[in-house]
Amino acid sequence: MRGLIASAAAIVFSVSLLVATPTAASAAPVPSSGALSTVASSATVAAAQGSAATGIAKTANLALFRPGNIIADAVFFNPATMDVGQIDSFLRGKVKACRSGYTCLKDWRQNTPTRPADNYCRGYAGAGNESAATIIYKVAQSCGINPQVLIVMLEKEQSLVTMTYPGIGRFNAAMGQGCPDTAGCDPNYAGFFYQVYGAARQMKIYAEGRWFTYYAPGKTWNILYNPDRACGSSPVYVENTATAALYYYTPYQPNRAAILAGYGEGDNCSAHGNRNFYQFFTDWFGSTQSAPLVQGVGQTNVYLLSGGLKWRVGNLEDLAAFQSRLGGVASVPASYVDRIPTGSDVSRYVHDARTGTLYILDPDGTKHRFTSPDQITRFGYSFPSYVNVDASLLDRFTPGADVADFFRVWDGPELYLFDKGTKRHIATYATWQSVSKGTPGYVAYMPSAPAKALPHGPAIIAANTLVRAASSGDVQVALPSGSLLRIPSFALAGEFGATSYAILPDASLAPNPRLAGSLTPIVQCGATTYVASAGRLVAVSGTALGGVTPVKLSAPDCGAFTVSSSSQASPLFFQVPASPEVYALEGGKLRHVRSYALLQQLNGSRPLTLVNWSRATVNDFLTGPHLEDGVFVKFTGQSEVYQNSAGQLRHVRDYATLLTLNGGRVPSVLELKSDWKSMYKFGSPVLASGTFVQFAGEGEVYRYTDAQLHHVQSYASLVRLGQGSLPPIITLAADLKAGYSIGTPIP
Repeated sequence: MRGLIASAAAIVFSVSLLVATPTAASAAPVPSSGALSTVASSATVAAAQGSAATGIAKTANLALFRPGNIIADAVFFNPATMDVGQIDSFLRGKVKACRSGYTCLKDWRQNTPTRPADNYCRGYAGAGNESAATIIYKVAQSCGINPQVLIVMLEKEQSLVTMTYPGIGRFNAAMGQGCPDTAGCDPNYAGFFYQVYGAARQMKIYAEGRWFTYYAPGKTWNILYNPDRACGSSPVYVENTATAALYYYTPYQPNRAAILAGYGEGDNCSAHGNRNFYQFFTDWFGSTQSAPLVQGVGQTNVYLLSGGLKWRVGNLEDLAAFQSRLGGVASVPASYVDRIPTGSDVSRYVHDARTGTLYILDPDGTKHRFTSPDQITRFGYSFPSYVNVDASLLDRFTPGADVADFFRVWDGPELYLFDKGTKRHIATYATWQSVSKGTPGYVAYMPSAPAKALPHGPAIIAANTLVRAASSGDVQVALPSGSLLRIPSFALAGEFGATSYAILPDASLAPNPRLAGSLTPIVQCGATTYVASAGRLVAVSGTALGGVTPVKLSAPDCGAFTVSSSSQASPLFFQVPASPEVYALEGGKLRHVRSYALLQQLNGSRPLTLVNWSRATVNDFLTGPHLEDGVFVKFTGQSEVYQNSAGQLRHVRDYATLLTLNGGRVPSVLELKSDWKSMYKFGSPVLASGTFVQFAGEGEVYRYTDAQLHHVQSYASLVRLGQGSLPPIITLAADLKAGYSIGTPIP
C-alpha cells in the first residue's frame, strides 16, 4: 500500500429545531425544470467511451491516498461498471501492437472450466476459446467484484494490461494468487483463468470476515512497510472491507519514500503493491471512492445514489450543490443504473434521519438547517418532499448557520431580505454589511422559481446612496425613509456627501416612493434652511436665497446628511477652494463677481463669508458673470459688441462709436458664452451723434445729438440736415424709445 495518512473528517451532529417524520422520504417530489443534459464526469470510465489511452496516464495525486481507505466498498464490489465489449476495448486501447512471437492480454484466449457456485461466487460456466475480456467480465459477475479492480490487479501484479511481450509465466501468475512474497506460487492456481477466478473468490472470502480478521475494518492495525520487518510499521485505522481485503492480499503499506517516489521505486523498505493499485485505478477509472452522482452512458438523467435507491437530480442548481462535496458525475454503464431501484426526484432540501434535521445544501459545500415550516414553503418545497440522504454523504457537507431571512436568487448576484411576504433588494455591499450586523451573515441560495415569484418590496438602500434603475437615466438619492429624490447632477450630490452609486433592476427600485421635484443646493429641514457644501449641510440665515426654492425634507430624511457646526448669512457667495474667483447666487445660478468693488456692492457692509463648492458643482450652476459699468462684451459666434451701462447691455452699432466710447482707443472686449445671453438685460443701442432713427410703427424721424433724440418736424429740415439729400435712417424696436431722453424738436 502507498499513501499519506489523511485525518478522518469529523462528523458534526446538528441539534434540530425542526424534526421530520423518520419514515418520510420523498412523497411529494419537488417540481423540476426538466431532465438534465449529459454532464461531463470527473470519473468517466475511459473504456465506456472507447477512448482509453495507451499505457498509464500518470495523473494520480498521492497526497490524496488514504492508507485506511484505499478504495470504497461501493466501488470495489460493484460488478456493473463495464461490460465485455468495454473491457475488450479498454485492453486493446492499452496495447496497440504486441511484439512478434508473444500473445498480449488483449488477444489472450483459452478454454475455461466450469466452477460450481458456493458461498463466495455464483460459479462459472466454462466455454471454449474465451477471451481475457470475457473471463474478466464473467468472473466479476460471478463473484461480485468490480471488473476494473480485476484489471488493475492484473497490471499491478504482472503488468499484463500494458505488457507488449508477456511470457507464459506472467499468465500463470497473472493475479499473484497463491504467490506469497516469501515463497513460490501454488501450482493449483497456475493459469490465467484460475488466477482471475481464484483472486476474485479470495477477495470475497476476505470480505466475509470469518476466516480473516487481523485487518478487520473499524479498527487500528500496525501494518508493515515491507516483508522485511526491520523496515518497521505504522498504525492504520482500516475504514472499510475493501481496504482490509487489499491488505490481506498484499499486507504492506507504502512508506514515505514510496509516496514521494510517485511511480518510482522509493528506497529499500518501499513496497509498491497497494500504492500501485491506487495509482493505476485512479489513472484509468477515476476516484477509488464511491461516486454518489452517476449518469448512465447514453442516458440523460443524473442520479444521486443513496439508501440503495437512485434519486433523479432534476436541475442544474441542485446538481451544483451536490457536486460541491460529492464530486463529479460518474459515467457508468446504463445497465448498472437501470438495475438500481428508483426513488423520486432529489433537491437540495434533504433530511438527516439521525437527528431529524432538515437542511438546504448550498453550492459552497455547506448545509443549513431550516428552523420553521414557513421557511421550507418560502423556498418552494412542500414539507414532506425531502429525501433521507445517507449520513456518509451528508457528513461531507460543512454545517453552516441556520436559514434566516437573507437570500440570493440562484442565477443572479443580487442579495435580498425576505420581509412580510416580499423580497427586498439590498442595494450595495455596504448596505448589506449594515443590515446584517449582529447576524451570522448567512445568505441562502433560493431556487430560481420561488425566488422570482416573490413580489418586490422597497429596495433597501443606505441613506445618501445614489441609485438609478437599469433602464433609466434618472439618478436618485436615497433618503432614510426609503424615498428617492432625483438629483440634477453628480457634482451637487457630492456637496451633500452622496458619493456611493448603485444600478438596480427596474423591478427592484419600482416599489420605492419618489419625492416630487429634484434635489436643490439649498434644502429646508423643518424651520431650518441649509446649503450643501463639501459633504455637509451649513445652516443659512436670512431669506435672500439667490432665486432657489429649497426642497423641503422631513426631519428623519434630513438625518441622512452631516450637519456642519458653522453657519452662513444670505445672500450667499461661493468659491472653489484655492481659486480666487467668487460667485454670487442669483436666479438659481452662479455669476462670477469680476471685481472687489462689485463684490462689496453686492455684499453690503457685512463681513464676507464664502461657501466652498467643487469646480464641477460651480460649472454645473455657472452662468454669465456680473459686469462692471462700461465694460464691453460680445457673445460667442456673434459679431455684435455691447457696453454694460446701469445693468443693461447696449449695442454699440459702429466701430467709430466704439472708439469714441473708449476715449479713441480700441477697447478690450470680454467674450461670453452664447447661452448666457438670456441672463442679461438689454437696453437701447448706443447711437453716434447725428444718427437719424425711427421707431417701428411710428412715422416720426429723430436726430440723435447731445445724448438726446430730437424730432425732425419737416421733410425739408430732414433734407437740409442731410446736406441736400435724404439721410440714412435706422429703425429701432418701439420699446427701445423709452431708453432715450427726448430733447427739443427741430422745426
